[in-house]
Amino acid sequence: MTADFLLRFRRAFCPFFIGLLTPFWLRAQIPSGVFLNDTIEIGQPVQYALSIRHSAQNDVLFPDTGRYFSPFIVRKVAIFPTQTDEKGSLDSAVYTLVSFETTPVQILKTPVFVLNASADCTAVYSRPDTIRLKERIKSQQLDTLRLTTNTEVVTLRQQMNYPLLFTILFGFSLLGGLIFLLFGRTIRTRVGRYRLYRQHVDFERTFNRLIRHLGPETAHENAERAVVLWKEHLGWLERKPFLSLTTREIVDSVPDNRLADALKEIDGMVYGGVYSEQTQQSLKILREVADNSYRRRIIAMTGN
Repeated sequence: MTADFLLRFRRAFCPFFIGLLTPFWLRAQIPSGVFLNDTIEIGQPVQYALSIRHSAQNDVLFPDTGRYFSPFIVRKVAIFPTQTDEKGSLDSAVYTLVSFETTPVQILKTPVFVLNASADCTAVYSRPDTIRLKERIKSQQLDTLRLTTNTEVVTLRQQMNYPLLFTILFGFSLLGGLIFLLFGRTIRTRVGRYRLYRQHVDFERTFNRLIRHLGPETAHENAERAVVLWKEHLGWLERKPFLSLTTREIVDSVPDNRLADALKEIDGMVYGGVYSEQTQQSLKILREVADNSYRRRIIAMTGN
């Protein structure tokens, strides 16, 4: 009777005490995640060290490189062997990251997953670490423009019959006003559509020439020129300063779900030198976004 009672007591209350003690153990095993540099440049690699000391009886899993590192992109990972002593086991890894964000101060905290004896997986996050963005382009104050005054008086000989000139100009102005009053809207629409058409044709011709023979050797220069050309043309179509907007602001302004991934792929190639087969397709998506904007502008002008 006594042995049976003790067995039932152990089965009922041991999991309860283990559940109470586990949070205190996890607090003592907070991972250490720190940047190995104080500053970062856009598209340039920076190293981030992640380590955790834990009980030798437990296994730990480090985070997947495709998640948990936003807004950074993982370029490579260096994993070090586990070191075990009387204090426990130490696991560590160094991640090489790049960022294309323009935020002055960027923050990162990452989890380490601890496997408990019951096969449960608990995520324990490191303390947040910050890194500052290093600016390369700084605004420069322009010198004040100074004008030189020329006080020399020159006598001009009258060569024009001004009353006649004013009469002719008044007649042409009156005729132009009547034409504009009767056909002004139609003329403006046709002229505007023709300007849009010529501008868009010139854009497509230049854009296609830049991306036609895109390869690993020419990708960086040609793709960067193509993106600048695309931003200028799209800004003219949408009447927005896309050249001065960040990638996130452009994505929020343009209604196309494919644009975020396309710009992310192109930024990775331009600033980080990461060329892939998707680069050509991403540039084609930019051209399609410009085509859609051109069609919307035409429809808005005609009122159909």
